[in-house]
Amino acid sequence: MKLNHHLICVLSVIPVRAEHDDRAEIVTQLLFGEVMTIIDVHEQWLKVRIQHDGYEGWVDDKLVLQIADETFENLSKNTRRLQVTNHIQTPWGLIEVLEGSPIISNEQSFFIDDYYMEWEDGALDIQSDNITDVSFNYMNAPYLWGGRTRYGLDCSGFTQTVFHQLGHYLPRDASQQVQEGREIEFEKQQIGDLAFFISEKTGKIIHVGIILADSMIIHAHGRVRIDQLTTKGIFNRQKQYYSHKLSKIKRI
Repeated sequence: MKLNHHLICVLSVIPVRAEHDDRAEIVTQLLFGEVMTIIDVHEQWLKVRIQHDGYEGWVDDKLVLQIADETFENLSKNTRRLQVTNHIQTPWGLIEVLEGSPIISNEQSFFIDDYYMEWEDGALDIQSDNITDVSFNYMNAPYLWGGRTRYGLDCSGFTQTVFHQLGHYLPRDASQQVQEGREIEFEKQQIGDLAFFISEKTGKIIHVGIILADSMIIHAHGRVRIDQLTTKGIFNRQKQYYSHKLSKIKRI
C-alpha cells in the first residue's frame, strides 16, 4: 500500500495507535465502514488520516482494505450512522457492526469495489433524534482510553459517537470539541448541551459530557454514568465528591 491510497475498516472495530507498534498507545478506534487515507508507511504499519474527523494514527495493514478513489469519495459522503447493532455478511465472514458505525449502504446487498456485502438485520431504519435515548444506549460501558464503542470508550469518544448518530460530526478530542458551537450560561442549559471540564493543574480541557434534564450529566468516567452537574462541576453522589471542575457549556 502506498501514500495517498484510500482504505476502509472492514472489522467491527480496530485500534489506531500513536506509533507503529502493537504496544503503542491507542489514540482512537475505527469502526466498520469508516474510511481513511494513507499519509505514511513503516513496514506493515500505515499512518492514516481518518476522513470523518481528520484524526491521525497508525494501523496495521492486516486490519484494513484498500478501496478505489471513487469508492472512497462515495463513502465519504455518508453521514447516517447505525443506532443499534447490525450484522453484515462479508467475503471473510459475518461481522458485527456496532452502533455508531456508518451506514455504508441502504440496500440489503451491495458491493464495495469487488467485495459482495449483505446486511443480516433490519436495523437500518431505526433512527432517533432523541439524544437522551441514544446516549443511554451506552450506559455502564467501561472507560477505555481511545475507545469509541459500547465495549469501551473515553469521554470524548462517547460524545463524538452519540453526536455522530444524530448527524452532528464532532472532532475527536474534548480539547477540539470545546471549539465547536456557542457558549451557554449555566442557567440556560438544555438537554444535549455539552459541558466541558478543566484540569486545575494545567487549565486545559480534559473532560466532556452530555447534559440531561434537571442538571444531570451523562459522561464516561470509570464507566458511562449519570451524575449531578453544578456550577462547580460534576458531583458524584455515590462517593460524595466533585470529580471534575466545570469550565464551560457549549451548544452544538
